[in-house]
Amino acid sequence: MISLFTGRMRVFNFIMVIFGTAGHIDHGKTALIYALTGINADRLPEEKKRGMTIDLGFAWLETSRGEKIGIIDVPGHENFIRNMIIGMTSVDAFVLVVDAKEGWKLQTEEHFQIIRLLNIQKGMIVITKTDLVSPERVQEVNQAIEERIAGISILKIPILFFSNKDNNSIFQLKEQIERLSAAIPEKKDIGKPRLFVDRVFDIKGSGTVVTGTLINGNLRQNQYVSLFPLHKKVRLRQLQSYGSAVEEATIGSRVALNLSGLKKEELHRGDLIYGNQEFQFGKVVDVILTLPAQKNSYLLKNGSELDFISHTKLWRGRIVFNRKELKSGEQSYAQIRCEEPLCLMPGDYFIIRLPGINITIGGGRVLDALASRHSFNRPLWSNWLEMRKNLDIKQLILTELQKVKVIKKEELLVNSPYSMEEIGQTLEVLYQNLLLFLIKNWVIDAQFWNSQVKRVTDYLERMHQDYALKAGFPLLQFKNSLSSLPDELFEGLIDFLVKKEKIKVHNGEVSSFNHAIALSLHQKEMIKEVLEYIEKKPKQLPTEKELKMQFPKYQELIQYLIKEEIIILLEEQIIMTPEIYRGMKDIIINYLKENKSISIGQVREMLQISRKYIIPLLTKMDEEGITLRREGQRVLKEQETSV
Repeated sequence: MISLFTGRMRVFNFIMVIFGTAGHIDHGKTALIYALTGINADRLPEEKKRGMTIDLGFAWLETSRGEKIGIIDVPGHENFIRNMIIGMTSVDAFVLVVDAKEGWKLQTEEHFQIIRLLNIQKGMIVITKTDLVSPERVQEVNQAIEERIAGISILKIPILFFSNKDNNSIFQLKEQIERLSAAIPEKKDIGKPRLFVDRVFDIKGSGTVVTGTLINGNLRQNQYVSLFPLHKKVRLRQLQSYGSAVEEATIGSRVALNLSGLKKEELHRGDLIYGNQEFQFGKVVDVILTLPAQKNSYLLKNGSELDFISHTKLWRGRIVFNRKELKSGEQSYAQIRCEEPLCLMPGDYFIIRLPGINITIGGGRVLDALASRHSFNRPLWSNWLEMRKNLDIKQLILTELQKVKVIKKEELLVNSPYSMEEIGQTLEVLYQNLLLFLIKNWVIDAQFWNSQVKRVTDYLERMHQDYALKAGFPLLQFKNSLSSLPDELFEGLIDFLVKKEKIKVHNGEVSSFNHAIALSLHQKEMIKEVLEYIEKKPKQLPTEKELKMQFPKYQELIQYLIKEEIIILLEEQIIMTPEIYRGMKDIIINYLKENKSISIGQVREMLQISRKYIIPLLTKMDEEGITLRREGQRVLKEQETSV
């Protein structure tokens, strides 16, 4: 280990593939790896002393094409089955080992069940120690294996043979590994690199080092990464892959990361290291769960406590589904509620085990990594998960919007097996097909958006009915009625409704697009009555308050008259009609055309009104740009300007 991170930098351009061994204890997994690679995967002193694999071991071989193939050696003893699961969650193909003497054993069966639950579809079965038994026994074991795997809906699994004394068997194994490796699809780089830690240790002169399998993207030297659940950002000082220091670790490879500024004690197996994208986390996941068929059927009760294992982490949690119990061979949507936070993606595989019992209960795939607690009593959730089960990007987006209603683009499906570019392109397609709405930087569920549109238009119609003489209503009033919408989205909704000719906005007020005030005959008679009252005493004009007291049932009508300037509201709430104002204004203008200025006293003498009305009148003329105030007197603005 001391030599780690020394040597020339390299960048591997080959597709990285990882095999995982599986099988019963002492069936020859570690010996097989040594024969293939020359590396002893038993690294711990206790493993070497006891002669059995306890923890995960790692090795690799190089193919004739120069491709690096990683191999993870997992323990076969029933007491270390959790370590086996952790090792197998990150492999592309399996090598299931069966001792020619002992045949298919209990742990072989459980390991094979785990392989199937993790959906590892490429692999082979190797009958080992063939030199220690008769050819007839080898054939007997081979036939039993063929019967065991017959009819399984998986690609045909080749069965090979291995003996330390037969170099040809080693050659055939290497050939088969290369063949399987070439058939494994290229891994998809979605720009969201993740590495679940499986080992943590110190190296003298380098510091803290973690290892794991890199998925979903690449990592580069000196890049800053985030840690979960530590919630820290750290720099990658150095990287190593398959014994060589590298500038860039590529997707699918086994990687050792030298982390800057962290102590070994701060990190643990199961911690997540991820790249630039900020992942989200929670304590609840919705899943599709499969309980494999068993000879001895067992029941899983709703609400059972269990161990939930995904990648290299084990969580303690409780399971909830839509019936009292599940039995072997059944499948169901379920929810796992964990005690500690998880940071997973839809599509991540998992295994469940019951605490204290050394058997695998089942496994499956995560469908919602950021679920909230809910009941399965209503069909809503099962239907919702049914739409997500194939992990189709369109359905993931649409179902996510059904749940959250409104979300910013950069936050949508962050924890998903799709790149931000793919998500953005799919959003445009869904938007063009009116399956969602894009407003500024927001993505909105179509049903929710349409409900908001209807809410606004219905509200406006009710307001127009209740206040028939109001041309419009303050925008702030509508914002308060839609308090659940962020400010930016409310503005987008208003713009959308204006473009769709659903509403009009004028001077900060909103109205229905086709709304127009239509006065009834009775209302016209009421207006006539108000105007006659004002004009009856033009030298004793009422205030707005006095007018409303005189006509207590005409409150809304008076507001309408003021807004539409059918009557004029001056300072100090003085009310006059346009005719009265026009007459007084003309007298003052004619006087000023022959005289340079006019005082308040002169206005009083000419109009026979009190100062109470004169000041608001002159202020109105000032506001209209007719007069200017000069040293306590008024002058015509046009005369002043010409001078």
